[in-house]
Amino acid sequence: MDKRTTKTSKGAAWILWIVNFIVMFVCILTIAFGLWIISSPSTISSVIDASGSSTMKALLQDMLTLQVGIALTAIAIFLFCVCFMGFYGAFTRSPFLLFMYSALVLLLLLLECALLYYFSSNLVEKGLQDDGQWTHAMRLAFKCCEHNTSIPDTKKPPWSCCGPDAYPDNCTSAQMFKKDCHASIVSWLERYQLPIYTSLAVLHVVLSSCSFVRRSSLTSRSYS
Repeated sequence: MDKRTTKTSKGAAWILWIVNFIVMFVCILTIAFGLWIISSPSTISSVIDASGSSTMKALLQDMLTLQVGIALTAIAIFLFCVCFMGFYGAFTRSPFLLFMYSALVLLLLLLECALLYYFSSNLVEKGLQDDGQWTHAMRLAFKCCEHNTSIPDTKKPPWSCCGPDAYPDNCTSAQMFKKDCHASIVSWLERYQLPIYTSLAVLHVVLSSCSFVRRSSLTSRSYS
């Protein structure tokens, strides 16, 4: 095996080590937070209250449920296992781990693109449909409200149409954001959707390629 192949293999290994170590670290923090939600949501509520952030109070208080804790923990454990395959496989040059990692990374790319397309299409076609936490977060992020002209005078608008300080039911028609959510979201997607897809594809293809290079270097070494 020549020196160029050795350098390429080492470079691919370093990329796999660094990227997967960072993601594994984030997954460990997410697992810890998910278990914290499951075991003691009241203490998290106390921490959120002590932080003084009105946005965190408004968005996170209603998310401290058993279902959210289990979902966060399960997703983080799965991603940790995938990243560990890449990290440990790059270290040991295990053909099986590197192949499985490469395949799972590409499958995750397809899943992420499918989910992104599904949610973005729904937002473009139907707009914001309910008053769940995701909808509240979108209104706060874009500082918009889809009820500017449609909400009856006798009904209070959702708190997120006025900002986090209006949580839980202090929003009035006079305080509502003036921008329309549908127009704001469509404009944002038209500007950033392609770069997001491109970034996802580049990241996953690079990781999968590094896994393939690391694996192929072992094969070439065995025949040299």
